[in-house]
Amino acid sequence: MAVKQNGVLAQFTPTVSDYTNFTVNPAANAVATNGWCMYTVPTGTLTSAKLIVSNDTGSAANIDVGLVEQTDVIQFDVLGNQPGSPQNYGAFAFPSGTPNDYASSIKISYGNLSSGANITSGMTVSWTNSGVTNPTDGSSNHTAIVHYHDTGNANIWLRNMSHPTALSLTTNTTFTTSGGTFDVGTGVPLSSGNEGWSGWVRFYDSLQGTLYLNNYEFRNNLDYEYLYANDANENRIQNNNNLARSHGRVWRPVSNVVKTYDNTGNAVTPDPPTYFIDAAGEEVKVGSVSQIATEQYIVKQKQVADNDIFELSGLVLGDHQSIFVSSTAAVSFSLIGFEEVAETLS
Repeated sequence: MAVKQNGVLAQFTPTVSDYTNFTVNPAANAVATNGWCMYTVPTGTLTSAKLIVSNDTGSAANIDVGLVEQTDVIQFDVLGNQPGSPQNYGAFAFPSGTPNDYASSIKISYGNLSSGANITSGMTVSWTNSGVTNPTDGSSNHTAIVHYHDTGNANIWLRNMSHPTALSLTTNTTFTTSGGTFDVGTGVPLSSGNEGWSGWVRFYDSLQGTLYLNNYEFRNNLDYEYLYANDANENRIQNNNNLARSHGRVWRPVSNVVKTYDNTGNAVTPDPPTYFIDAAGEEVKVGSVSQIATEQYIVKQKQVADNDIFELSGLVLGDHQSIFVSSTAAVSFSLIGFEEVAETLS
């Protein structure tokens, strides 16, 4: 079990504390944000804490605080814009709540499927892209995992990409799995790939058409690439180093449009809409994306006077529950508390 942390668990200053991801221009290397999921409880852990907000900005500031269980709140488009114009969002299936419930909008249209191929969900896919460096080993070799395969339309959805831009292919490229091979690129005229997103489905609200996603490309005190791992990969800081825990922010937020590459590696313009594939093979169109849902706020537009402090105490969270904070002012949020081993169901 991961080492438990105590004291200052997380800090964040809106408009000042930046994040980055592998698609950010290296010359900039950071993106400013007003809101952030500043701390997530690790697997098998109970956290008790208080949140302190300090305002020394020179004027009064409004703040938001929420208790969330996702990094991205994906609101699907109106039913009339969905495939088949269903009567309600219950027409779509997104199993949720376990370490094996995934969602993806990372789509490949391929050709030249090898004879007798049987490519199924969970298989590892490997290919080479000389124009994109794998951050894990510095090579041009890339991997992902098959999420869904539509053999009738020659489409595959992937998850857990080694690099989000690895499907920008300027040459004909063979993708290899244990179940067979296929090609994408210049040798397949209608082939394509995109910079979609994948992650774990925390919950799908079939009444509202809202998908609560834990983004594979997110990192706060936890590395969401290893979510549910309950080890030194998920809980990436082992020595109670709050600076490292709070400042290693990574996020590539889901958008309602997605950068897509044609068979020559050129970006399609304008960016097409984002679609997530459901468990039955329906492509569900994204309408909008946010960080927090209305019912998750515990403080909304609370005014903190200049040179004043606001405390929110008595916070108790279980594993993979998170503190979200937001403000348009550069106030300082500090979460102070302790983690302990949580009881597990027997």
